[in-house]
Amino acid sequence: MILRGKIPGTESLIDVLVENGKVIRVSPCRKGSSSDFGEDDLYLCLGFFDPQVNGFAGVDFNSPRLSSEGLHWAAVSLASTGVTRFLPTLITSSHEKMVRQLKIIGEALSNDPLLRKMCIGIHLEGPYISPEEGPRGAHLREFIRLPEWKELERFQEACEGRIRFITLAPEVKGGIPFIRKAVAHGMIIGIGHTNASEKVLDEAVQAGARLSCHLGNAAPRPSSLHQDPIRKQLSMDQLMASIIVDGIHLPPDTVNDFVRAKGLDRIVLTTDSMAGAGASPGKYTLGDLEVEVSSDGAARLAGTSRLTGSTLTMDRAITNVIRFAGIDLPSAIQMVAKNAQKLFPEVGGEIASGHSADFVLFEYQKELVVRSTWIEGEKIF
Repeated sequence: MILRGKIPGTESLIDVLVENGKVIRVSPCRKGSSSDFGEDDLYLCLGFFDPQVNGFAGVDFNSPRLSSEGLHWAAVSLASTGVTRFLPTLITSSHEKMVRQLKIIGEALSNDPLLRKMCIGIHLEGPYISPEEGPRGAHLREFIRLPEWKELERFQEACEGRIRFITLAPEVKGGIPFIRKAVAHGMIIGIGHTNASEKVLDEAVQAGARLSCHLGNAAPRPSSLHQDPIRKQLSMDQLMASIIVDGIHLPPDTVNDFVRAKGLDRIVLTTDSMAGAGASPGKYTLGDLEVEVSSDGAARLAGTSRLTGSTLTMDRAITNVIRFAGIDLPSAIQMVAKNAQKLFPEVGGEIASGHSADFVLFEYQKELVVRSTWIEGEKIF
């Protein structure tokens, strides 16, 4: 089959010949030629990646009622927003509950070809985070604990070694050696839900931490003008930063500041989505938490003002970051399709011969609208 579209940043049309899930040839569109999918006014780019998905389309990945069918539905729904790769995310809970969820996800990945293609691993956001009010966010204090390698080994056993990314607070007892050991075992470490000093942040990066997780959220206030952990992380070239650009977690001006400070090639957009994303306002769960999604799209811990995940979708995130940071479309696409490859090489490739056909066809005028999504040459949406 032949897909036709414009590469963001150029008005030149290309035709991409795909066979058996791979790109065979990329060539300029010839006048009068035909294609199987795509139109002259559509754009074509690599699929989007989301490193933090707690749930989607009514499905809570942290719920005891999670099923393989639910995970499949969430994955297909994510594809409708252009996502072709993502990390199902589990938040802080008891050891037993986390093992249960890891087994459910691991078994689903073993039995579902689409999930295996889309889920490149599992993200643990906790339980090794700060117990302090503020940095811990909505995570339940009673389940927050110190990092323990033997527990992580049991977690990995439950999901057949699929944990790829761990977000933790490096200042907790044993945090730095845990980072060093996890990195040696091929895992990516993110810094988040932390009250770390600038000295500890330096130690974490030296130990191998690579990402600031949802930077600017679940963070303490600066202790002084010259002791600001957010500003410190923005200045650290060794750290990439994921940010939630829903206009709720970070105001538009802050997004603009973060993008300018960190640079276009070190920002990774994430949604931190929960079950209410891609669904109607109402009451949902995030594991042990009750969450209320209001008409403005904010997801808050029931009865409080505390944010608990988001309802952001990745197509909307692209539109938002263009507006908030004043960047162009190619730069925004880079933040969802290219930058994370530095951390997770399997996220994507190139629109070039021999690479997997993981593409999004979309239109863009004032906002991005996904028209179709392809994973290894198969039309998922």
